[in-house]
Amino acid sequence: MSKINKSKTPSLDEIKNNITRDINLGSDQDNLSDTTIKLYTRQLVKLYKAGIAKEQWSPNEFISNIHYPNKFDDASFQKTFKVQNSSIIALLMSIYTSKESLILTLNAMCKMVKNRYRDAFGYYNTIRKELSKQNKAAKLDNELTPEEEKKYISYEELMSVPGKVAKVLNETYGKIFLFRSEFEQLAKAKRTDYVKLVFDYITLWLNVHYPLRLVWPSVMLTLEEGANYLQGNVLHLNDFKNVRLMGPPQMIQLDSTTMSLIKSYLEFLTNTVREQPSKLLWRIFNRQPGEYDYTSSSNSFSQVISKLFMKYNGKPMLMNMIRHIAESHLIQSPTYAKLR
Repeated sequence: MSKINKSKTPSLDEIKNNITRDINLGSDQDNLSDTTIKLYTRQLVKLYKAGIAKEQWSPNEFISNIHYPNKFDDASFQKTFKVQNSSIIALLMSIYTSKESLILTLNAMCKMVKNRYRDAFGYYNTIRKELSKQNKAAKLDNELTPEEEKKYISYEELMSVPGKVAKVLNETYGKIFLFRSEFEQLAKAKRTDYVKLVFDYITLWLNVHYPLRLVWPSVMLTLEEGANYLQGNVLHLNDFKNVRLMGPPQMIQLDSTTMSLIKSYLEFLTNTVREQPSKLLWRIFNRQPGEYDYTSSSNSFSQVISKLFMKYNGKPMLMNMIRHIAESHLIQSPTYAKLR
């Protein structure tokens, strides 16, 4: 291994620029957001620093080890990943123990070599896919904490909660979405109460049918680079934990029932409430309707969900539990059995 000539060693800023350049070269058709590129660069800079400390690699040797991984036999590794180990992967696995961090860094490495170093891309992608499979299986096998177990509800009960809000709306107001003329007949205080019920219903429906962690408050109604947005019946996810691990964009096609509900809801916001929404989810704050002003990473929305379940079903329910119930139902379903 060569020793580093400190007088000729590029500055850390130069290293960052070189890494960012390579990421951009490999992802010029992927429309990565600036946030994602910075995240990938940060992961690779940490790997670079480890290469200097543990392997005495020069900057050029570090880049070369990514472009042309120095492979070696490792029976245990090959049994798991079906490919040889390499110096760069061994280094990566020495600094990260979490599968999510490993996957994130491999995403960055794949971007660095994509379309230019095909053998390296195939190699990293194979390892990344196996780690992703292991990570998903581990999450599906996670057991609930004793505290969560006490609050556990069945999948059927989970799916019934939005209907409880719809029932209140129908019994109190005769329908879910009032026309403007019907809305104006309500006393002002009643209008706020009614609109809050509608918002509660939509919030519960979306988070029960599509339990995407805490993403829904951030969903925009028009295309915005690097953001989560709804276009037609497709939900585009660019700023979301799993996306940051697996690489954007991820797309989910919403079912026809959900899309019909969203269409009626947006018409209600525009025509009845007389608002022009830029985001999908709304709430009542200080007795006034408005969009959520915090991001999908905020714990505030988790508390919103918990309080809604407590209000309409008598038990608080965090997003982690909703996801656990939905995933458990999925892996027990005939559809999942056919995929195995």
